[in-house]
Amino acid sequence: MRQPAPDVVDETTAAGPPCRRLMITAPGVVELIEQRLPPLGEHDVYARTVLSGISHGTEIAWLKGSAAALHRTWDANRRFYLDGPGRDFPVAPGYESIGTVTQVGTAVTGVQVGDLIAIDAPHADGHLLTETAATAGLLPAGVSPEQTIFFILARVALGGVHDTALSVGETVAIVGLGTVGLLAAQLARLAGARVIGVDRFPRRLAAAEAFGVTTVLATSDTDVAAEIREVTGPAGADAAIEASGSYTGLHEAIRCLRIGGRVATVASYHGDQPGLRLGEEYHRNRITLISSMTINGCAQRQHPLWTLDRLNTTARQLIGSGAVRTDELITHRIPFHRATEAYSLITHTPQDTIKVVLTYDHT
Repeated sequence: MRQPAPDVVDETTAAGPPCRRLMITAPGVVELIEQRLPPLGEHDVYARTVLSGISHGTEIAWLKGSAAALHRTWDANRRFYLDGPGRDFPVAPGYESIGTVTQVGTAVTGVQVGDLIAIDAPHADGHLLTETAATAGLLPAGVSPEQTIFFILARVALGGVHDTALSVGETVAIVGLGTVGLLAAQLARLAGARVIGVDRFPRRLAAAEAFGVTTVLATSDTDVAAEIREVTGPAGADAAIEASGSYTGLHEAIRCLRIGGRVATVASYHGDQPGLRLGEEYHRNRITLISSMTINGCAQRQHPLWTLDRLNTTARQLIGSGAVRTDELITHRIPFHRATEAYSLITHTPQDTIKVVLTYDHT
């Protein structure tokens, strides 16, 4: 029987092509699961992954078993967590993938075979997408997959900069110089702020310095707030963006601020952690603590002037134009079939990493 052309759907196909999905099947356990994609509908698209980025915060929380959703149940109607068991393993992590369109349904007109698209879906070497999702993910002309992998986190960082309401001439401390922190540092400088970056890893401090950021090395012997006041003067910084995901980092972000300062948190906080003491500087200096959330049904604070779509578009334009640099942020490229090594690297030697990406070879 004659085989269909690669961009034409065989409506009689009972199942789609094989694919491997990355799953966290238990705390500390990463596996690649062999599956088949569902059949391709007339308005659907198949894509093969070329690159995907690991979220060092969210995905490692799942891997360690400390994510809140594993231990409590989210009540979507009342918008709070309930005591009791949460969801269980396995968990399919990831949301930063770039793929090539390999086949389209008979009614698809928005994309064609060979197009590169951004895919908001867990790590896998193949995907079934709707035409709407595929079209929305088309890479802008002149933007590489390596740049595109940062679109979502640049949106997160941009939301954090907006939520701090920075003014030209203010000083902002960025606590935690992972990917989001380094993106936020660049965006804060574009907003006209003086930026001080704080981290415990020299490699990340060096990356921040390459972006024109003044840095503070946060060792166990360092008084971060005192070091920041050596730069700002005795009053402290005007604002902080907390991107470390640690209560100790959040406490230092609070400590470094002047009276009436504001902290925007762009990280998620997982598990039981020590280090946050709200009876101290937070109380005495009347600090404003702001949760910066750009998804999960949370409208932007400047809505309707700023929407999620506008944040996404702006973040993409800033990366595409080169105003926000990303080339220096990828420290490791690891083949998908060695994904376990990638997670081990992030977990056991975080001082060596900024952004770890998975690469895919379909030959």
